[in-house]
Amino acid sequence: MKTGKRTARFRTGTLLLALLVLLSVCLSAQAEQLNDPTDVTMLLAENAVETFGLTDSEGNPLKPRQASDMFGHGYPDVTGVEPDYRGVVGYVSLQTDNREISRFNTFTNMPWMLPLYQRDGDEFTEVGRIRHKTPVLVTDQVIREGLYHKYMGCLKVIRLDTQEEAWIDVIHFATVPYWRLPLEQAMKYGYCVAVYRNASRYEPMDLKGHRGALPDGTRVLMCFSNPPKYFNKYDKERNPLLGIVFRSKVEGESFYRTFLFFNPDDLTLIY
Repeated sequence: MKTGKRTARFRTGTLLLALLVLLSVCLSAQAEQLNDPTDVTMLLAENAVETFGLTDSEGNPLKPRQASDMFGHGYPDVTGVEPDYRGVVGYVSLQTDNREISRFNTFTNMPWMLPLYQRDGDEFTEVGRIRHKTPVLVTDQVIREGLYHKYMGCLKVIRLDTQEEAWIDVIHFATVPYWRLPLEQAMKYGYCVAVYRNASRYEPMDLKGHRGALPDGTRVLMCFSNPPKYFNKYDKERNPLLGIVFRSKVEGESFYRTFLFFNPDDLTLIY
């Protein structure tokens, strides 16, 4: 009889323990959902709408939206059609003309700080700096089509870190937090930095098809979603990713850039 009671108590205890474990899992999942960075960003955007009394063209409260299907950085989704970023929750993100990625090592030093502007009529004057990855809500835009159908100009935004209004260059606006994606996907959305470690045993390859050793821990600027067509001598199967490494022969001198193709297994996204 005593054995039966102990068995019953054991079963009851086991059931209670299982319920506690299940409750803990559910609470953890709920907490994780509430702490999702994207959800938090949207809540900040909704708060900004209420704080500033933002409305759409029809006078209704502005509805912040995510637009991961938009290219961002001033690239039109339809050639010749101005992209409409108003109401989009996005991120300040470094982007520039490849010609500006000069021999000077200004890109593998973090954090990246980008200009903020103040509007005075048709003129925009730089008034401060903002950190790469800062979430923003776009409330207005002054952009026009430029070379190669890419749009130039500025976006009026509310910084969701400080709830302040400012203007940013449209080229510095990303629609997704791509740095949370795997490297090969992130490169399609914007610039990032990876660290090299030779895990694949396929050494990096230069533009002439020559392989060479590179020290583990080297930082690489990844800024090409697709290698230019004239880079046709690289190993597309084993070394498909194009990056830039900055070197210097003498300490203190300018750093010189080197274009290298990498194996994806050798690069880890860090920024």
